[in-house]
Amino acid sequence: MKKTLVIIATQMLLVSSVAVAGNITEMNKHAFMAVKTKADKGDANSQFALAGMYYQGIVTEKDHKKAAEIYKKAVKNGHVKAMFNLGVMYHNGDGVKQDMDEAIRLFQKAADKGDSKSMMHMADMYYKGDGIAQDSSKAYHWYKKAADVGYPAAQYKVGIMYKEGVGVTQNIKQAIQYLNRSALQSYPQAQFVLGKMYHEGDGVPKDTKQAKELIQKAYINGSDEAKVILEQNNWHIDIPEEVHLKE
Repeated sequence: MKKTLVIIATQMLLVSSVAVAGNITEMNKHAFMAVKTKADKGDANSQFALAGMYYQGIVTEKDHKKAAEIYKKAVKNGHVKAMFNLGVMYHNGDGVKQDMDEAIRLFQKAADKGDSKSMMHMADMYYKGDGIAQDSSKAYHWYKKAADVGYPAAQYKVGIMYKEGVGVTQNIKQAIQYLNRSALQSYPQAQFVLGKMYHEGDGVPKDTKQAKELIQKAYINGSDEAKVILEQNNWHIDIPEEVHLKE
């Protein structure tokens, strides 16, 4: 009797689960149609959301070509994030024919509207000569724009460019300023480079205490290079209590 009751209970749970899953599927379909209806009427946010659904295959089949078509509509309606996403697609030849000029055009359009991710992506392309002519000065220009609106990876790049005199006149004072900004946002590469500068007295007065503190932070935030320096100097790793794994 007990065994029979368990079997019945299990079957009821399965039926209940299927029903819930069915309800969720119906809800997803309704949500998809609601977004599509608004997108078809020209709503930019809905067009952006619908394109993302097609791109990721949410409640519909993955279709990157369709996603690109809808992103283009959102771009025409001034959607900044759509500009960035479509720019990435043109950069990668994803759903559209690869076109670096169009990628740059879209990144610059979004960047001019304040999108820091577009500034960063465009700066990387100029810095590396990725599909376009390498241009350190243009890379610096766009890294600095992203840095000045608080993007930590860009602050790090600007700091390095000032330190090495790439794309801009060498200026150690400015290098330290930008590396500090990035380090204060827990960007590990900036913490490591700044720590190493204090450790070696490279452009700054040698300061072992400051060096150790920065390199420890870089290690905590994921820098493998920092671990090497810590081990070479037999520095104890003081991991703050809040980053210890909970048992």
